[in-house]
Amino acid sequence: MRGIAFGGVFILFWLLRDAGCLICRYCNLSVPFHGCLLDFGTCIAKPGQHCIKEVHIKGGIQWYSVKGCTENTTVCFKRVMKSSEIHTTHCCHRPLCNF
Repeated sequence: MRGIAFGGVFILFWLLRDAGCLICRYCNLSVPFHGCLLDFGTCIAKPGQHCIKEVHIKGGIQWYSVKGCTENTTVCFKRVMKSSEIHTTHCCHRPLCNF
């Protein structure tokens, strides 16, 4: 089933690449060693948006990450450090670069 979904995304990527669309992975909950648990497939970033991956680390261990499309570039490349938590965001602008 996962191969069919990935094949569909791959075909969609090749159809939309000439239109200047940016396709990003869209996952509301991804945990290490298990992958995406709340998979929403892909999202298409509008002009000026990027793909984003937000990582949540607590006690030096990565707990989970969130992937999708940004609303604007102000959320890109931020690092918030609390007492024992770190939240980082990384943005990229290639298709499916936020795996």
